[in-house]
Amino acid sequence: MVAGRFFRYVLRTTDMKVARAFYRDVLGGLHWDCELCITPLPERAAAQGAPPHWLGHLSVNDPEEMAGQMTSLGGQRLGPAQAGTGGSVHVVVRDPFGAIVAVNSGARNAEAGGDAMGSQQGLVAWHLHHSQDHERSFAWYAGLFGWRATEVLDLGPEMGCHQQFAWEQSGPSVGSMTKLARLPHIHSQWLFFFRVPDIESSLARVRAHGGTVVGTTQTSTGDLVAPCEDPQGGAFGLYQVARENKF
Repeated sequence: MVAGRFFRYVLRTTDMKVARAFYRDVLGGLHWDCELCITPLPERAAAQGAPPHWLGHLSVNDPEEMAGQMTSLGGQRLGPAQAGTGGSVHVVVRDPFGAIVAVNSGARNAEAGGDAMGSQQGLVAWHLHHSQDHERSFAWYAGLFGWRATEVLDLGPEMGCHQQFAWEQSGPSVGSMTKLARLPHIHSQWLFFFRVPDIESSLARVRAHGGTVVGTTQTSTGDLVAPCEDPQGGAFGLYQVARENKF
């Protein structure tokens, strides 16, 4: 695993049994391993009012060193380093724009204490960062992890500009930065979009389980995307690649 990219996605939630059933049905057909994991929402986070959420883990060589760099540039460390299996260590940091992220040394190791959900290769199709200043947020992450700016999309007054990025110089776009957190109903966060073969079928299962769907949008390449919330309020997205661009 190349350093500086997301490789693990951990749902921290208040009802693991319900969440496990929900995502297995909505994202169906998965091979359960360590790329996706469900854990209890930490008591400290819950006490501070944090809702259930997906926490993305970025691969780094030295989490302590990277966390130090992040805090020196305006980030906030959230607690001590935590150990996982195989000698892996991760540190959780809130970026200067309000979103939380983990930096993790164990790209090939499962973390101890979680309920491994796992995934097929490339389950997360898109990584969307919400802040109030997409230019500053991209510059911050790019400076730390070497991400490359790709295309900028202007989606109009409501959706604003999306600064797309790639993990490395020769790679494809894997996500985008927006300033949607300026809207009153959107908070700063990383939002992860999971690949599904039939988005309408998956959205029907979201609703059937008591989750909510914000709406479906078509991208410039014909892909379909839909932000959602699970029954506990955890935000995530679904992503259907256009037929001519099958993943």
